[in-house]
Amino acid sequence: MNLEVNIKHKQGDFCLEAEFHCTESALGIFGPSGCGKSTLFRAIAGLDRPPRGHIRLDGKTLFDADRKIFIPPHKRNIGLIFQDARLFPHWTVEKNLRAGEGITGNKPSYDFDDIVDLLNIRELIDRSVDDLSGGEKQRIAIGRTLLAHPQLLLLDEPVTGLDASLKIQILPFLAKVHQALKLPTILISHNLGEILQLTNQLLLMRNGSIVGNNTLDKLVQNPATLQELKDADLTNIIRGRIKAHNPSRGTTEVETLNNPDQTIRIELVDHLSVGSEISIGIAANQIALSTGRIETISIRNQLAGSVVQIVHASDRSVCHIETQAGLLFAEITPGTAQDFKLGVGSNIWVLFKSMATKHL
Repeated sequence: MNLEVNIKHKQGDFCLEAEFHCTESALGIFGPSGCGKSTLFRAIAGLDRPPRGHIRLDGKTLFDADRKIFIPPHKRNIGLIFQDARLFPHWTVEKNLRAGEGITGNKPSYDFDDIVDLLNIRELIDRSVDDLSGGEKQRIAIGRTLLAHPQLLLLDEPVTGLDASLKIQILPFLAKVHQALKLPTILISHNLGEILQLTNQLLLMRNGSIVGNNTLDKLVQNPATLQELKDADLTNIIRGRIKAHNPSRGTTEVETLNNPDQTIRIELVDHLSVGSEISIGIAANQIALSTGRIETISIRNQLAGSVVQIVHASDRSVCHIETQAGLLFAEITPGTAQDFKLGVGSNIWVLFKSMATKHL
């Protein structure tokens, strides 16, 4: 994806001024309600026409105010997924899915059966959409959009309004779609945890402006952008490969891709086969620090590390630690830094429970 946006768009008392360039395959747009995320979504999608600026996708100009160029939504080749599924209520699942076929005229790299299998909806295709759960409806909406073979997938709060159990159904499918189809994806959300299940490349927004554009680990190294993340649950991401399952102990052993000799124990995920790659999330506020390894404690994940940076914001401090599993960050109080005499180069142990990990 090569997306270039530089627009100014005023709606009543609200003004969006957004300028950014993204070359990553996936991007999360994050910020509080009312910050301009959906306004930006509508501008990229072509649902709104800003009075100033330009938008370019993969070298093609979608909008340019000065040159009076405006490509309408149906010609932008962008797949849109909203908070509500927007299905045809009196049609079957299959008919809803096939409504997306051939819309863009693009040469397909996948077909109907590929999408049905990818989204695990084969048993639903003969049913009426009125009989589906909210999570199932959203999967059908995703499938219909994918069958149009878009150049870019743009999602605006796709799981907002679903309960936790339904969100668990949808979010893994979004990551699976992105990885399997190599489809550039932009996910808009006010929930950082939802975004991190897809990507750690973030665009931070506040009051109509872009206030940060980087990976999460880079953003939390900067006091200004750390402050912008004050309402977010900061999460470390470790990439690994499943080494073994231990059902009797309720854990799965994962060797980190960064260092296969480093093993992390997570909650049992024995539905995944040994050798499968996995992404693990560990909340920064679930990490404890120690000056040494502790044997008489139930916390089994204990990683030796060295402090590389401590960043202070008004509401918290974040300690960045280089470990055998990679760079991790832990939320601490200023008192912890003082009591442990932490500074750059300090040796420290990172501790977290298997129950504190999340399979992303």
